[in-house]
Amino acid sequence: MNSLILEGFQYPENPAWSVQEDEKQGMIDRINGAKRLWPVLRIMQMISPVFRDALCGFIDEEQSHPAALINYMRQRDEPEWLIANVTVLPGYRRRGIARKLVETTLEELRRRKARVVFLEVVDGNEPAFNLYKEMGFDAYTKSSQYDFQNDTALALPSLPNSYLLKTRSRFDWRTRYDFAKRVTPEHITCYEPVTEGRYRVPLIMSLFGKLFETFGGSRSERFAIYAPDGKVAGLGDYTYRVRAGGLNHASASIDPGHPDLAPFCLGYILSMIQRVSPGRRIEFSFEDWESELIQKAEAMGGDKRLGLHRMGLHF
Repeated sequence: MNSLILEGFQYPENPAWSVQEDEKQGMIDRINGAKRLWPVLRIMQMISPVFRDALCGFIDEEQSHPAALINYMRQRDEPEWLIANVTVLPGYRRRGIARKLVETTLEELRRRKARVVFLEVVDGNEPAFNLYKEMGFDAYTKSSQYDFQNDTALALPSLPNSYLLKTRSRFDWRTRYDFAKRVTPEHITCYEPVTEGRYRVPLIMSLFGKLFETFGGSRSERFAIYAPDGKVAGLGDYTYRVRAGGLNHASASIDPGHPDLAPFCLGYILSMIQRVSPGRRIEFSFEDWESELIQKAEAMGGDKRLGLHRMGLHF
């Protein structure tokens, strides 16, 4: 799987879509971490549908040579599934292999009584986008990835008056749920309804997530910003490398009623990552409806690498 992904996600005509050099070590570490945790995962697969339905997929072989890959996995304990890593090696493209893999996967998910399936496709990848549209997927929202590469130390910004920042535990799903109920746009909830079942993470999954993160050479932090009225006005999280190589990841979301939090959220996350994992590229993900955060990211020197359509299909 790792070899197919590293070789398959290469697009000479669109280098920004390709797996970047600084991404490769992190990917290899995650795969090696999964291999080391495999005995634990096998035990957990016996007791939890989510773990039992992780790392499923198909590999296409052409003349006994692996040529393409698709993964699918259950999301939580809900009848929701994610398709990922639809990868065809460059020498085998334009042969209908991707269509065959997706069709086979959808047949399997129907057999498993899936209610909805999601996937993401790069904005501008018209062959893949059109294929998914033909198969019934609806593009219902977009996100953007911005790169920050600034070795100049950033000062820790000041939190606006009367606001309060608190560190969040990985086990705290309630804060995310309450925040999402207030801010998630309607065009997203048609595919991703804000329900407790979609946000409540079983303890065993959180513990395994921590193990997987550690074995993969990373650590993560989460925080919430509370407004003067006591409601959550913003959420942020970042994952940073503690081994050689790799890159750092971050995301943030703010209540549209508190646009002035955008400079603080970005400045806080970037400065904290610089302190714990300096010298690496920082990849920031934003939902496209987060206009204040996107505008501030561009003002702070963030470079948009690519956009992603999120697509859904109801069975």
